[in-house]
Amino acid sequence: MIERPELQVRWLICNFMESKSLLGLVLVGIAPTVSVITGFGIEPGLIAIVVFILTKLWLLALPAWWRTKIDGEPLSLSYPKNGGWAMAVGLGMGIFIIIVSTYIILGDLLISKDDLWAILEPNGLTEKSTFIMAMLFWIFVNSVIEEYVFRWFITEKAESLFAGGVWAPVALSASIFTIHHVVAMSFFISPLGNLLASTGVWIGGAIFSWLYLRYRSIWIPWLTHAFADVAIFGIAYYLLFL
Repeated sequence: MIERPELQVRWLICNFMESKSLLGLVLVGIAPTVSVITGFGIEPGLIAIVVFILTKLWLLALPAWWRTKIDGEPLSLSYPKNGGWAMAVGLGMGIFIIIVSTYIILGDLLISKDDLWAILEPNGLTEKSTFIMAMLFWIFVNSVIEEYVFRWFITEKAESLFAGGVWAPVALSASIFTIHHVVAMSFFISPLGNLLASTGVWIGGAIFSWLYLRYRSIWIPWLTHAFADVAIFGIAYYLLFL
C-alpha cells in the first residue's frame, strides 16, 4: 500500500507508461509474424502479398501515430548526429564474413537448393528478375523498415519498460526481432540450420539494438543490417541461379 500521495502519483505514472510501452510492443511486434505465417504457412500467393502489404503499412503507420498521438513527440528522420559509420561498416563486414563462412562450412545442412526453390516458387521469386527486385527491396527498403520498427520503436519501448540500462532492452528487442525470423526460417531450412541461423539473428538483432542505443539513429544499424542481407541474398542467388 502506497500512502504518500506524491509516491502514489509517481507509481501510477510509471505503471501507465509501462502499460503503454508493453501495448506498443505487442501491437507492433506481432505483425511480422502474422505476415510470415500467412505468406509461407497458410496461403502462398495473392493473399500472402495482400497481407504482406497490409502488415508493412501497419508497421509504418502505427509507430508514427503512436509517437505523435500517444507519446506526443515529433517525427524525426533519425539523422546520425553522433557518428558511428565506421563502427557500422566494421560490424557489417564481420557479420557478412561469418554468414558466408557458415554456409561454406555447413552447406546443405543449412538449406538445399530444392527446398529453397519449393518455398519461393509459389511467390514468383524463382524468376531471376523478380528475385533481384525482391532482393533490392529487402536490402534498401525492408531493412530500413525493420530498423524503424525494431530498433527505434521497439527498442525505445523496451528501454522505457526497464527504466534505464542497456542490455535488458537490447535482449528484449533482439528476442522480438528473432521470433518472426525463426518462424520464417522453419519453412526454408533444417531444424539445425534454423537453430544456428536464429542464434545468429538474435546476435545480429542485439548488435543492431546496441548500435541504435549508442548512436540514436536507425541509419547506423541499418548499414550493418544491410551487410547481413547482402550475404543472405547472395547465398540464395547462388543456390537458385548458379
